[in-house]
Amino acid sequence: MRAGKWQIPETLFYSHDNYWVKLDGDEALLGLTEYGQSTTGDILYLELVPAGAVIRRGESFGSIESGKWVGSLVAPVSGIVMESNRELETSPRNVNSDPYGEGWMLRVKLHDPCATEGLMDAVAYQQWVEEQVRREQEDEVVS
Repeated sequence: MRAGKWQIPETLFYSHDNYWVKLDGDEALLGLTEYGQSTTGDILYLELVPAGAVIRRGESFGSIESGKWVGSLVAPVSGIVMESNRELETSPRNVNSDPYGEGWMLRVKLHDPCATEGLMDAVAYQQWVEEQVRREQEDEVVS
């Protein structure tokens, strides 16, 4: 599935902060979506919380620096970090080149079996991305 030029895998869940969540029982793999990394720009630096850290939905699980901005990574789910993708410390652009593969960020043991509540499925995220793009284009016309 696609929204414009961005791939949206149908088996994942998505947040309004452009993170994807791949569920596997009570575990989840997390990363930044293709659309999200494209709006962020070339990622120059990533710092992720270590294994054992507790993350909470809506709170920071690390920091990101790109050519466009510096900011926090925002957790789409709550749980205990089982693994951080340490490869991203030396190769942060893997998020740009392979956001759904080598660019994954965390593997988390979920606290809540209803972890996907509040997240979008692929169809809803596709519509959301298309709306964001439409708004950006309107803003460009107005500016």
